Amino acid sequence: ADIDAEMDRARAYLVPSTGTLLRNVLLDELIDKHASDIINIPNTGLVQLLDHRDTAALQTLYNLYAPMHPTLLILQTNIHSHILELGQKFAVSLAPLSSNTTQNDEQEGSRDKDKPAQVLGMAAKTAMALRWVQDILDLYDAYDEIIRVSFSECQSMRQSIHDAFIEVINSNSRAPELLSLFMDDSLKNGLKRKGEQEIDHLLERSVLMFRFLQNKDAFEHYYKLHLAKRLLLGRSLSDDAEHSLVSKLKVECGSQFTLKLEGMFKDMQLSSDLANGFKESGAANADLDLSLSVLTPTYWPALAPPMSEEAKQEMQSVEPPPGILRTLVEEFTQYYNHHRSGRRLAWQYNMGNADIKLQFGTRTYELNVSTYQMFILSLFADIDDLSLTTTEIQQQTRIPIEVLTRQLQSLACAKYKILSKTPASRDVGPNDKFAFNNNFKSAQYRIRIPVVAAKASVETEKEKSESMAAIGLERQYVVEAAIVRIMKTRKQMVHEQLVTEAIKQLSARFLPTPKLIKESIGRLIDREYLQRSPDDPRLYNYLA
Repeated sequence: ADIDAEMDRARAYLVPSTGTLLRNVLLDELIDKHASDIINIPNTGLVQLLDHRDTAALQTLYNLYAPMHPTLLILQTNIHSHILELGQKFAVSLAPLSSNTTQNDEQEGSRDKDKPAQVLGMAAKTAMALRWVQDILDLYDAYDEIIRVSFSECQSMRQSIHDAFIEVINSNSRAPELLSLFMDDSLKNGLKRKGEQEIDHLLERSVLMFRFLQNKDAFEHYYKLHLAKRLLLGRSLSDDAEHSLVSKLKVECGSQFTLKLEGMFKDMQLSSDLANGFKESGAANADLDLSLSVLTPTYWPALAPPMSEEAKQEMQSVEPPPGILRTLVEEFTQYYNHHRSGRRLAWQYNMGNADIKLQFGTRTYELNVSTYQMFILSLFADIDDLSLTTTEIQQQTRIPIEVLTRQLQSLACAKYKILSKTPASRDVGPNDKFAFNNNFKSAQYRIRIPVVAAKASVETEKEKSESMAAIGLERQYVVEAAIVRIMKTRKQMVHEQLVTEAIKQLSARFLPTPKLIKESIGRLIDREYLQRSPDDPRLYNYLA
């Protein structure tokens, strides 16, 4: 107000050129020399204004600092620093995620009294992860409003605030995983009772945070896993929201980034068409409601835990016991081969589940079980007082013994004892006998038999290490492909130029280190894609 009053007097009594000089003197004496002191006034300084979202006072402060670049820079620096401080506070809440406590690799038949602590522990960690993302998005919304209302959409202020958020987000090594987990939770639960505009805002903010990520390839790794589970288990609340989010990611990173995601959607649609065609052909059993997902391996991530080649061969040898289930599998395989010639089906029974109705005495229950458990239970159908050993069940189903042991523990040793076991111990031996438990009772009609959880949760340290190893391996291929593309175009480049160009091309997905690029160059030389110049070892030639 004092500056405005002085300027009014200058315009009234002095020549115009004097007014400009006078204004510069006033700004220098009243603002520039005291810029840091004004911002740091106790209880009413910049931090308090930001924390209380006092847009009017912030607008006044901005109008005072904006005319001079040095004072505007001071304002930007202090806001940047405050956002980093808030980011550090948010990061403290994630400390339990990095603890050495990992989820026990217990068998499905573990004691029920041990389960609540384990489930609550992982649930609490997942809630912390989701809270961190929500805190970041809420903070960004607050500062976005300040930029619009108080800072007159100043681009330098917006860029400074964006840089602060980029630093906060990427200081968390788990940021790609947590953002994907947040999107997964939003698409499964967070869209309930939300209007179209709210959903669009949530997706826009999620994509904005994705834009700030440096390791976008790590996000892609986790997002494919979460999307695959949503599609296969039917957990998504909105197909439109799913497609909209992938479209937004495509705009951000191009069609190559979303190629596999779009392929997953295509597979689900083709699977639906195949299942409907199979039913209409009359080959499907009318007593069974069959739902199939025929997946293209190159599109879908490996949802099953890593396993040896021997274990993979054992899994592929599994087949339904003789009867209605095996007949159904054989008929669909014939139908598929007739309509998709040149392709081969590989049944992944470890990924399926089934709803079956079983009668225990006079009561009937509906059980949700894994496909393996369904195979096991089908052995006891229509045969009273049948008793089978572990070895006999394994011979008839060909389920690998380690997997079969866990499935039998779920059916006979956990809360719901669908099968009776002799001897009545928790361990499963090759000669232990199992029989259908006609005396089973439950207050619930629909019962889910516990299996390895498909529920999305934050990764343990061991799982994180495995994911980072998979991401690192994928990065090697991406870096090598980028180097080959560059050299194919340039034909000849010195080492420093090649490293710089590779970083430039790959920075949209992740920031490769010079060491990674150097190692990739070495592998390409070994495989005779590149050659060092005999005259200059720093110079590389492309070998066509």
